[in-house]
Amino acid sequence: MPQLTTTATILRRSDFRESSRIVTVVTREHGRIAGLAKGAHRPDSPFLGRIDFLNEVRATFSPDRGGLRLLVRAELIHERRHLRQPERFVAASHLAQLADFAMPDGRPDPLAYDLLAGGLTLLERCPTARLPRVVLGLELRLLDHLGALPDLDHCSECGAELGNRAYRNDGSLAFFCRDHAEAPRQAVAPDVLGLLRWLRAAPGREWPHGHDDAPTRLAAGLPGAWLRAATELRPRWRPLIFA
Repeated sequence: MPQLTTTATILRRSDFRESSRIVTVVTREHGRIAGLAKGAHRPDSPFLGRIDFLNEVRATFSPDRGGLRLLVRAELIHERRHLRQPERFVAASHLAQLADFAMPDGRPDPLAYDLLAGGLTLLERCPTARLPRVVLGLELRLLDHLGALPDLDHCSECGAELGNRAYRNDGSLAFFCRDHAEAPRQAVAPDVLGLLRWLRAAPGREWPHGHDDAPTRLAAGLPGAWLRAATELRPRWRPLIFA
């Protein structure tokens, strides 16, 4: 079988013995791949500075013979230096954890990969103050891709249009109209509902611009609950983003 060469994003690295590393990448065409980068810790290694977390590389792996592949070569395409800034690093690490869930071994998911790659670019370029809003938008896109985004426009019980008034019930992640919300009703603030709808519909490049910042942190709890239900993850970085 031939070697595999593909564009990849570095998702994880772990030390292997004294001088090598196991590198896990995600790719658009082949999903997640792990490979052994021999000698990656040596000062003269050709991998030095290339296989850093979230870098985009042109990676070449040895043929798949049923075991761990070798990472033969990694040519740097894009070094995401801006993500080293603490707030951006936290947001990018959260996105990487979600991408790790969405792209399991041996299951290519081009849309999830595009969401990761495009999301990292947004997190590099957007104003620092808008990072929480961009993260919310990325979470909503992932939830929609996973089929786990509740209907933001209609009552889940009767299908009636919600307008700017929506309610939640204890024990349910869905939205309800006033007639089908169980007492005591939990009203969703209109500005929160408006922000979630805007993030769902607007192109990602528009997320850092326009719309009031005030409801961002108020809205954060809803996608957080939806993500926990859909992925069974407890994202370690998320509380820091919306602190």
